[in-house]
Amino acid sequence: MKKYAKWIFLVMAFWGLSGCASLSHEKPAAPEPSPVSSANRVDVLSNIQHWDLKGLIAIRNARDAWSATWQWHQNKRNYTIGLQGPLGSGSMELTGTPGSVVLETGDGKKFTSTSPENLLEKQLGWRLPVSNLYYWIRGLPVPNVPTEKTLDAKGRLSVLAQQGWRIEYSRYLSVMGVDLPGNMILNNAALNVKLVIKQWQV
Repeated sequence: MKKYAKWIFLVMAFWGLSGCASLSHEKPAAPEPSPVSSANRVDVLSNIQHWDLKGLIAIRNARDAWSATWQWHQNKRNYTIGLQGPLGSGSMELTGTPGSVVLETGDGKKFTSTSPENLLEKQLGWRLPVSNLYYWIRGLPVPNVPTEKTLDAKGRLSVLAQQGWRIEYSRYLSVMGVDLPGNMILNNAALNVKLVIKQWQV
């Protein structure tokens, strides 16, 4: 009788261990998107034409300095860039379509132009390279323009020089398997611009 009791105990123990093993089995994690190779990085970035981003911007010239939170919504060649200074001061919104751009200030004033660079320089005193940023913000050189560039070990832009501007990329964010800029510093003879991107949606 004791022999049978011992046998029954061993069988129950075996099934108990099997049950624990089956209960502790976890589903495999969903595979992450494959990282983009340096060979096809330019093609992948060029195909990103819709995005939303949020971050911080700091602008400095020889006379003064200004900082703000910013957000950028891009839909193909149409865009809206919103800037808001500390405690809501100095808010403004730049809305652009091909051939037309509108600057609306926090007090409801509107100014229009065919060029975002000319409009911002006239109204604010900063000639920001908004048209070029359409490319630079994705980590791309402006096409068909003389370019000097340095790539990092992953084939991403580290330093870019175009049209009198030097752009340094010091941090990237992985978004759906694609590395997009997180920190950028833009310098030319008149202006220093620091861009921090905290959130990308593509």
